[in-house]
Parts: sequence; structure tokens; C-alpha cells
Amino acid sequence: MKQEFEQVIRENHRRIRYIANRYAKASEADDVYQEILMQLWKSFESFSGEASRDTWLYRVALNTAVSFVRRTVKHGKIKEAVNAVSLPAIKHSVQDKCQAEILEKFMNSLGDIDANILMMYLDGMSIAEMAEVIGIKPNSITVRVKRIKLRFEEQYLGDE
Repeated sequence: MKQEFEQVIRENHRRIRYIANRYAKASEADDVYQEILMQLWKSFESFSGEASRDTWLYRVALNTAVSFVRRTVKHGKIKEAVNAVSLPAIKHSVQDKCQAEILEKFMNSLGDIDANILMMYLDGMSIAEMAEVIGIKPNSITVRVKRIKLRFEEQYLGDE
């Protein structure tokens, strides 16, 4: 079981790191990452396979990160939490930027739910799987994906 868990973590460490960085300020991202790993380990043995492993991983990681934000807010750190997860949407010139930089800046301009939907969409998850992870109806996911695509086109392709 330990080797199987380690393999899952190796295959998904970038996703987990992204989620941790998205929901925590830089000084706390490692703590959130570790907490996500701990929750994944605790729930790994009970993973029944009813949902895909990716769906399970996203659900555990996002729930852990959201719980972290709630605890941060409860402890009177609301201002720090807001500053850690909200970045302004900025128009950028696409000249001289690699695709990864463009994608990172765009994802940072999105709200948490939309950024998570985009991450899952890019990972090839189905609308139904995304809806299960996020906890909203598949139609809402479809609408959000369309809006995200439109926003990307407006920000990066509109004036080209």
C-alpha cells in the first residue's frame, strides 16, 4: 500500500502543490501541502474506487485546503488569507512569454473555483467528475468552462 500511495503522490505532486499554493500564502504553502498529504494518506486505505482516483485526490486536496482557509479566518487572519488567495486580473501581452507563464498568470487571475475547474479541465477530467469534486451541477461546470475559455480569449487573443 505504501508504494502505491507514493506512486500516486509522485504522479500528482504538481497538482497538490498548486492547490496548496493557491489556498495559502507563501509562508504557509508547505504546511498546507503537508496537511493535504496527511489527509490523502489517512483516506487512501478507505478509497473504494467508486469515483476515479483523480476525483478522489482533488476532493481531498481541495477540502483540506478550504478547511485550512476556514481555520485561518477563524483565527483572526482574514486579511492575510484574502491577500494570499486573491490576485488582480491583469491584461498581459503574450509576446516573449512561454505558454506556462501565460497559463499561470491566467489561472492566478481567476477565482478559486474557476481556477480549480480549469486545472481539472486541463487534466482531462470529465464535466461529471469536475462537478462531483466541486459539488455543483454539471451544467454549471459547463457554463463556467465556456466563460473561462471566453475570458482567456479576451485577455490573451482579443487584440492579436
